[in-house]
Amino acid sequence: MIRFNKLLNRLKPRSAAWRTTLVIGIVVVTGQYLSIAFFWSNLYLPELRQHAHYTAIQLRLLRNAEQQAPRNAQALEVSNWVRDASGIEIVRDPKQFPNITDKPFAEIFTDVFERQLRQELNEPVEVYFKFKPVPVAWIYVPSMKDVWVREPLLFFAQYNPFIIIAWVIGVPLLAITAIVVLVRQLNRPLKRLQLAALRVGKGQHSTQLDTQSGPMEIRAVNRAFNQMTREIQQAAKERAFMLAGISHDLRTPLTRLRLTAELMKDRESAEGMVLDIEDMDAILDQFIAYMRDGSDEAVETANLNLLISEIVAQVSHHAEVEFIKDELPDMPMKRLSLKRMLDNLVSNGLRYGGAPLHIRTEHNTAEKTVTLTVRDHGPGIDEKELPSLLQPFVRGETARTSQGSGLGLAIVARIVKMHNGKLDIQNHPEGGLLARIVLPLNRRPGKA
Repeated sequence: MIRFNKLLNRLKPRSAAWRTTLVIGIVVVTGQYLSIAFFWSNLYLPELRQHAHYTAIQLRLLRNAEQQAPRNAQALEVSNWVRDASGIEIVRDPKQFPNITDKPFAEIFTDVFERQLRQELNEPVEVYFKFKPVPVAWIYVPSMKDVWVREPLLFFAQYNPFIIIAWVIGVPLLAITAIVVLVRQLNRPLKRLQLAALRVGKGQHSTQLDTQSGPMEIRAVNRAFNQMTREIQQAAKERAFMLAGISHDLRTPLTRLRLTAELMKDRESAEGMVLDIEDMDAILDQFIAYMRDGSDEAVETANLNLLISEIVAQVSHHAEVEFIKDELPDMPMKRLSLKRMLDNLVSNGLRYGGAPLHIRTEHNTAEKTVTLTVRDHGPGIDEKELPSLLQPFVRGETARTSQGSGLGLAIVARIVKMHNGKLDIQNHPEGGLLARIVLPLNRRPGKA
């Protein structure tokens, strides 16, 4: 039973459109062939048997006439009477006998006709239909010896085979085609809803759906979706405004505290206060950087090596940084966002890891990508914490210092995603934390 369910799940179409088409198609095809069975059982089959019954009566007359002909010459006049009355005649010339070939479609009818004649005449009668030049039924009765009986089918030619084929095959195909078109029309709003949800997930909170057309249920869903996006957009604006306000309001007292600390006579305490204030200021900077996701920044073409060189030049005077660069082509980027990402990686490596810091760039011409690796010489991170390290406000508590907001690598991950890249954080085998970023060269940055 379990194997059957697995097989059934594999055979079932994955999309709702094709599942609906399959179910309705099965119903249409089943209904079509049930109607064929109904007409066959209640109309065509009784008609064939009734016709065979009347033909058997004519054949008995002809058979009796043939059997009495040697003794009574007038018996053959019955053949003429039957021919004039019904069109059925005896063919004695072998040159006019039919050339029997298999006709599978015609045998559906001849078998019924033949069985009924055999039952009526009590002998193994053979029936053969010939359609051209005119429809004719040829009947061979063994007791009539070397003759065939020919019956013209006057009304059979009125049955158009193309109409029959169109009804049996064309109607189901036409119905299934109409179902596919209809289901696609019904599922198109769902596809639009899916794409809109993906855009909202990428930060495009202003996405709206049409509420003026389509079925009533789809309009209701679109109105609910639009209300949700408006609320998300309002919540994002309020969050950004709140963070900006908090950051702005805290800068003034922090500045006063720093001035107060620099005027203190106890220099040791003053230096500790200044360091704490600098940490608080750095945390505020990270909050603001995380709040600015770079969605509105223009895309420009620049060289990644130049950006890294600018960052290295800023920190090389107080920290040991090794930069090994490959020859890189220019690439589309959001320059300020990438520079913010590089600054976070370098600052994170120097502050929470340890010098020297190794930075390397590589150009993969086959895959058209650029790989950036940044490695520090700190204690690394517990392997269990690595999967959650890129989440906001998550820090590597056990192996590295607990200072900071936990937003540095989250900002890096967001900017890498905006540039359609991949970020991997892992412990280096020789110690320290290794961040590897792969960026495509031929894709424009989108939204975070």
